[in-house]
Amino acid sequence: MADTIREQIISAFITRMAAWKTVSGFNHNCGASVFRAVQHIDEADVPACVLFPRAEEVTKQYGQNVCDMVLRVEAVAEIGTTNPSVIQEQLLGDVITIMTDPAVSVTNKMTSIVYTAGGPAETPKAEDTTVAVFAEFTVKYNTLTGNPYSQ
Repeated sequence: MADTIREQIISAFITRMAAWKTVSGFNHNCGASVFRAVQHIDEADVPACVLFPRAEEVTKQYGQNVCDMVLRVEAVAEIGTTNPSVIQEQLLGDVITIMTDPAVSVTNKMTSIVYTAGGPAETPKAEDTTVAVFAEFTVKYNTLTGNPYSQ
């Protein structure tokens, strides 16, 4: 069977996140290691990013389901000699851009995407070698009532 509209959107964002590289104008190369819904990333894979599809809210409207799906992105980078807070702010800026840049059409299956929350995952300790951020986005899309495969 074909993928649901939801799955098509998630897959499109996984593909988009692979473009998160310094050669594309970003601060970090998190697109070198893109994962879906994994809790642990090996240090060998850093820098990296993870997409977590979350729950959605649905309202019914004129024979359609109007879906608001939350996507959470987490990104990890090495600290090096740069202040960890600076790296976290760069990562946050990168993730907002990679997910919401209006100049890039990720998929025509969604009607909008909005950045709703984000920031540093935690303050790194002196012994930490990596830092992380998270960002959450709400993606709006429609499906036909009773048919999550069609719009």
